[in-house]
Amino acid sequence: MDDKVVITGMGVVSSLGHSTSETWNALLSGGCGIRPIEDFDVQGFKCKVAAQVHGLSPLELGIHHRDARIMDKHSLMLMKCSQDAFKNSMVTAASIPGEDIGFFAAMGMVDYNIEDLLSAVLKSLDSHSNLNYTAFYSSGYQDIYPLWPLSMLNNISFCQVVVSLGIKGENTVFSPHADSGTQAIIEGANTIIEKRAQLVLAGGVSEKVSPLSLARTSWAGILNTSNPPTPPFAKGGNTPLTPLDRGESPPLKKGEKGGFSDEMLCRPFGKDRKGTIIGEGCGIVTLESLSSAKKRQAPYFAAITGYACAFGKSESCNCPTSRALSNAMEQALFKADLKPSDIDLIIAHGDGTHMGDKNEIEAIHHTFSNCISKINVFSSKGAVGNLLAGAPAVDIILGICMLRDGIIPAVSNALPLDEDIRFKVISKEPLKKDLKRILINASSCEGQCASLIIEAVN
Repeated sequence: MDDKVVITGMGVVSSLGHSTSETWNALLSGGCGIRPIEDFDVQGFKCKVAAQVHGLSPLELGIHHRDARIMDKHSLMLMKCSQDAFKNSMVTAASIPGEDIGFFAAMGMVDYNIEDLLSAVLKSLDSHSNLNYTAFYSSGYQDIYPLWPLSMLNNISFCQVVVSLGIKGENTVFSPHADSGTQAIIEGANTIIEKRAQLVLAGGVSEKVSPLSLARTSWAGILNTSNPPTPPFAKGGNTPLTPLDRGESPPLKKGEKGGFSDEMLCRPFGKDRKGTIIGEGCGIVTLESLSSAKKRQAPYFAAITGYACAFGKSESCNCPTSRALSNAMEQALFKADLKPSDIDLIIAHGDGTHMGDKNEIEAIHHTFSNCISKINVFSSKGAVGNLLAGAPAVDIILGICMLRDGIIPAVSNALPLDEDIRFKVISKEPLKKDLKRILINASSCEGQCASLIIEAVN
C-alpha cells in the first residue's frame, strides 16, 4: 500500500518524565522509575514498590476545577498525552474538522478514593461505630459529590479529552490490559485505511496505582511480591526517603536502588525474575495517511505496516501461550509483507514474570528461528514498570525515538539473563544501530496478545 498509515504526533507521560524527550533521555541514561510507594499505606501488601507519575497539574493542563473533581491521575495523563500528540501533529480546528478526527484509547479499571466517601460514612456512624443506613440515606449521602459516580466510568476521561480537543469522529474505549492498547491503535489504523477519518488519536493509559490495583495484579499472579526492607531508606544513609514528588525524587540512575532490595525490581528476561511491577503512564499517537500528512506539511515519524492479534491461554499461568504469541508475530509480518529477518528489533512485552517471559522467549525462538542470533530485543518494563493498557503506545513512541536516533537503550535490571535465551537482549549498554523496522509485542494475563510493526519512512 503506497499511502501508508503514518504517525504524525506523539505524547508520553511516565515515571521517567512528563514528555517524550524526558522519558527517552532518562531511559538512555539508565534511569529507573520504580520506587517505594508513598501515596498510600502499603501495610498488608507484599509488593510495596511501583513506577508512579507525580506532579501533573489540572491547572497547567487547562482543566477547570469543576471538571478536575471527577478526574484522577489517569485522566490527567490521558489529557496531557492527547494534547501533546495533537500539538505535535500540527492539527487545528481550522485544518481538520472535528467530524474527521477519531479517537481510540485503551484504559483499565478506575478505582474510587476512600476520601470521596469518608465524610459521608463518618456522618452516618452510630454510637458503636457501625454504619447506620437510615442516617446515610437520609442525610449522610449529601456529603458525596453529586457527579462522583461519573468518575468511576473509565470512558469519562476519554469523553473529557474529546470535548477539550473538539473531536467528533469515530471513537471507542478498549480495556483493560496491554493488548487493548494495541487494539486501539489497530482500530485507528483501520479507520484511516477505510477513510472513516482523516486523522485519529490512538493509544492507552495505565491505571492509577492504588490499593485496589495492587490487589488485582497480585490476585492475577503476575506481581513481584518479594519483601523489601522496611522502612525504605535512602541509598547509603539512615534517613527515610523523601516524598515521591516530581522535584524532590528524580528517577533512579543506573545502579541505584533507592533503598529497596534487588528482589523488588522488575527483571525482563532475567534469570532471577520474580514478577512484574506495575507502573503509571500513558502514550498517545496521531495517525493519518501519508498523503494527508504531506498535504498538510505535517511531520511524520514512522509508518504502521503490520499488526495482528491472537489468543491462547496457558493452562499453568496467567499469560498467552508461546503458540499464540508466535501467531500474532507471524500474522503481523505477513500483513506487512516482511520476513522475520527484515526485523531489526523486537520491543517485547517482557514483563518480568517467570512464565510470561518464558513463553515469549520460546515464541521469538520459533518465529525467528532462521535468524535468531541476529535478533535484538528490548523491554521497557524494567525502567517504567508494567503500564498495562498504556504500554504498547509508550513502546511504539520509544521505538520511534530508536528509529530516529539509531540507538537501543539497555534493558533495566535484566542481568543476569535467562540462560535459555538465544537472541540478543540489549542489557549492558545502549547499542548504536541503524534501525528500519521494529516489531512490538503486547500481552494480557488472560491469554490475549498482539503484535504491531513500525517502519521508518522517508
